[in-house]
Amino acid sequence: MISSVIKFPSQLVHQGYEPKFRLTVRDCFFEYVFPDMDPEEQKGTLSVYMTTINHWETRTNNPPIAEITNDLLRKFKKSFQLEGYSPESIKKYWRHLRRILRRVGPPADRNPLGEDLIDRIPYMSPPKSAPRKIPRLITEDEMNAVYYACKVATWPKKVESPALIWQTALVIFYNCGPRSQDVFRRLCWLNVDLQYQRISFVSQKRSKLQGIPFQELVGLHFEALYHGQRPEETVLQMTKCNRSLYKEWKKILNASGIREHFTFQDLRKTCNSLLNAANPGANAGKWVLGHGGSGVNEEYYHNPGPEVIKAIENLKQPESFWSILE
Repeated sequence: MISSVIKFPSQLVHQGYEPKFRLTVRDCFFEYVFPDMDPEEQKGTLSVYMTTINHWETRTNNPPIAEITNDLLRKFKKSFQLEGYSPESIKKYWRHLRRILRRVGPPADRNPLGEDLIDRIPYMSPPKSAPRKIPRLITEDEMNAVYYACKVATWPKKVESPALIWQTALVIFYNCGPRSQDVFRRLCWLNVDLQYQRISFVSQKRSKLQGIPFQELVGLHFEALYHGQRPEETVLQMTKCNRSLYKEWKKILNASGIREHFTFQDLRKTCNSLLNAANPGANAGKWVLGHGGSGVNEEYYHNPGPEVIKAIENLKQPESFWSILE
């Protein structure tokens, strides 16, 4: 079900009183793009479309679709760059905006669904990506320090043990490598199978079902958190306030005393690297992170289960994680 906070086009548009060329980006999304999205895609990417459209409406004069020019798109990109947004974030918003623009553009071989509402599709040159860095590998000492520092956590409020919630989040990131929104917002008790020791969820970014095994130690953290919650309740009980989430994370990192702070993305990259090292040659990390299945053999013939399970069984756990037994 779509959230009530989402702004829909005016009813006049749907009743046909508004000329098609006066439609805005938001109007075009709900009129043409949204109806073609399957339910899983709506769950996975709707929030990104809403963020993109909100950015468009606040960073431009939100003209009718037919009045959008290359120059306006160039200024749209520049507004992000002046605020220090990463090239990857700008490209993400451009991909979603471009899909809307293409949907109302002229039909062609590579754009068969074009509605022909505009004569040409305006274009924005995407920003150049920043030079790639070697992914950071978080050390065991750093993991131990941050795990113990979770004891300073006081958020999320109205829960029995904020510290245990953050410690469990660390353990999940280290062992299963999910994206932050998938673990904080979407991982429900329904997705946790303690009997077979695995979590399963549909990735928000790729709308892809993932099933990830885990060691018994991860299950012990889940068991410590579980107090008869309903299956649809989220495991980590986080609110939707990103500001509070990252503020608390920074407080934990400061309390840990580590020299260089790390991100949830760094945890995901560490999980990938350590799983690959735990079963050399199997590339188990890419399957756990949801990057596998790019070729015909991998997509239709190869079951990576045995390789992934071996890597997970071999994955060495930081000493601090075992304190859950105390």
